[in-house]
Amino acid sequence: MFKTQILLTLMLVTVMSLGGCGASPAATSAPDAPAATSAPEAPAATSAPDAAADTSAPDAAELRGTIEIVGSTTVIPLVEQLREAFIQQYPGITVNVGAGGSVVGIEAVQDGRTDIGMSSRRLKPEEILDGMQLHPIALDVLAIIVHPSNPVEGITKEELQGIFKGEITNWSEVGGADQEILPVVREITSGTRGAFDDVALDGQEPTTNADVQITASEVEAKVASTENAIGYIGFGHIVQNEIRVITIDDVEPSPDSAKDGSYPLLRPLLLLTGPLSRDIANVFIEFSLSAEGQQIVVDDGWVPAVQN
Repeated sequence: MFKTQILLTLMLVTVMSLGGCGASPAATSAPDAPAATSAPEAPAATSAPDAAADTSAPDAAELRGTIEIVGSTTVIPLVEQLREAFIQQYPGITVNVGAGGSVVGIEAVQDGRTDIGMSSRRLKPEEILDGMQLHPIALDVLAIIVHPSNPVEGITKEELQGIFKGEITNWSEVGGADQEILPVVREITSGTRGAFDDVALDGQEPTTNADVQITASEVEAKVASTENAIGYIGFGHIVQNEIRVITIDDVEPSPDSAKDGSYPLLRPLLLLTGPLSRDIANVFIEFSLSAEGQQIVVDDGWVPAVQN
């Protein structure tokens, strides 16, 4: 009997033990999901290069192209000075400069035959077509010149108008010698001619008895070789030992009298661009208006359009 009880007890313990084995192990649950095994973080500094780096302006030495410039013979000497400095900075850009007069420059921009036009006068409203832009790079003073032997030191603007309109024909009428006056003017397409007719003659035509010359240097040469002549040229073209500049309303032409507005005969020197101008033309415009470009304007004898 006692053995039977012991046997039953051992069987009961065995059953209970097997039941315990069938229960889910208390600490044997499936291994924890890897605590930080999510997808790796994107590398903090391995993003694509900044967009700014992609859109930055190319280095000056990398720019390539050709810029065509045509127009005013007055503006050409200044533009050639600007070109020389420009191509030092932009060796891959070719700049071609041609003459023809302000009208040619204006029409070439209108027609898309050039990238940049040059004008030495203000444009008429009807000349400014849609998309055209005017860039003043300098102010010019129209100087009135006579032969070095002429004793007249100055005249009024009214007397200047009378001379070039043919109403005053003898130097004795303005304090000079008893000698016929020979007015010397530029040809009709010249921007200097247009500017003079506008600011000196109030938009009227000069006398038909005037001597007509093509370029500023030809006007200067004519006056230098003709005792009774009077003409006009841009301040930047003056060669003092060959001709003499006279005052207008007792004011001498100079950068200072241009800046303060006391001298009455002023005009802008313009670069023109249009909708058909190539983008690279803007690089030359920006250079011309920069501190370096405007210093070239001053060094070449003109009044800067931008006070840097």
